[in-house]
Amino acid sequence: MVKNKITISILLLTMLVGMALIPAASAQEEKDYSVTAEEAFKHANANMISFIAADAPGFENWTGASIDSKPLELYDINGKKLFYRFSVYKENKLIGTIDVCADKTLGPSIYDIVFDPEPYKTAEAMKKSIEIAKSEYSDEKIKSTNLVVYSYPSIGAMTVVKDKATGVEHRIFVDAYSLNEVEDKPATETEPGIWSMYDKILAYGKENNLKEWQKSDELAKSIELAAANKGININAAVTGENIEKLSDEGVVKSSFTGKILDINGIGQEDPNWCGPACIRMVCIYYNKPTPIPTQSSIYYYFPWGDPEPESGLSANDIVEWAEDKWGKTGTIASSFSDSVAISEIENERPFFSMIPGHFRLCKGYIVQSGYTYLRLNDPEPVGSTYGNPGLLERTYGSSEIQRIYVR
Repeated sequence: MVKNKITISILLLTMLVGMALIPAASAQEEKDYSVTAEEAFKHANANMISFIAADAPGFENWTGASIDSKPLELYDINGKKLFYRFSVYKENKLIGTIDVCADKTLGPSIYDIVFDPEPYKTAEAMKKSIEIAKSEYSDEKIKSTNLVVYSYPSIGAMTVVKDKATGVEHRIFVDAYSLNEVEDKPATETEPGIWSMYDKILAYGKENNLKEWQKSDELAKSIELAAANKGININAAVTGENIEKLSDEGVVKSSFTGKILDINGIGQEDPNWCGPACIRMVCIYYNKPTPIPTQSSIYYYFPWGDPEPESGLSANDIVEWAEDKWGKTGTIASSFSDSVAISEIENERPFFSMIPGHFRLCKGYIVQSGYTYLRLNDPEPVGSTYGNPGLLERTYGSSEIQRIYVR
């Protein structure tokens, strides 16, 4: 009996060890959600071809462009890889960037496209964040340093330092445009801060996002196959001849719906003045009031306490300005219907698009390959002449928290 018990015990132990060595199905599935740089590169090229073939606004001069196959890897503040940022060049000049999701749970593959992007100082930001970490936490261990989207669309370097004794982690952020250290505090409605874009997008539902990724993957593969059948390598520079070949017989969708209002971007003059910068854009568009107010006069139109708080405008402030200065009604919306956005632009009405702690101005839309993208003027980065010169952002999985429609 003792021998049998020992034999059974050994057999049971062997089974348990064997089971421990076999990964759970769910754990294996989690690994499959990641997107490789090679996959992302194909998606960037396929979608660029689709936009060019459609002659979509903003892409008129992209024929002849090519995408650098080596992207920047951008992480979320939670440590997960968020985007591959591909650079688009034409005649050795940077003309755009394309952010492709690095995880299938983040929805459709293309998140945004920037036209004529402001250059970032990524290497300098990484170096400075490490230097600050060593200076402030000289006895602690540096755990990691990554380029992160710390407050979309702003990117910077994040160095994580771990306290050897307590295990508590500290984060140091340095903006990749200004090289200024950014305070590690959460964003509010009126104050910029640090927030997780990954968590915001996942709020749309993991399963739904996976289905949307699959749809965009099928689209990219269909464009790649169509190109291959005509002897075209989608990873090479996009020539006019190849675009004509792919546009023939509807191989690549050659039409779009969309409209872009004629509103130039304006860079914000202070970290808290994204609201005033967006208001000024609309003042110029309406030519009202005259003379066109400065960002400073817009900001100080609203009463501030003493001492003046370090914060920006609220959605209610935009509503008040619309009524007082434009004679219009501002409506705050927390649902983000594509049909309403399209209706506003078709009726020549730009609207305010707010993400955590930050305002942008929507001046247009494009519907292409089943997805709706907003064309945004973003006053970031601070101190730039024109802010973000052109941002095309998908609406599915958007990080918007409010819109203010002005009618």
